[in-house]
Amino acid sequence: MRPPLTPCLICEKAVVYLWSKDQSERSTNLNSASDVKITAWYGSSFDMNEYQAVICDDCLDEAIQKRRVAFVREHSPFGE
Repeated sequence: MRPPLTPCLICEKAVVYLWSKDQSERSTNLNSASDVKITAWYGSSFDMNEYQAVICDDCLDEAIQKRRVAFVREHSPFGE
């Protein structure tokens, strides 16, 4: 079972899970935060590695406003 709190990648603010992973296999259900996957490819010192992190909504919004994060697409909770 995962810990009840996890820090934001940017500001290190504690982020709370809304319910345990056992209750939800498809999503992380973070309170005011997003689960992000980072994949490193050739050219990076971390190539061929994949990482998982959490970013709070405030930090994500700031990064979007500064155009440091690009919108790719919206996902439907009911599939495509």
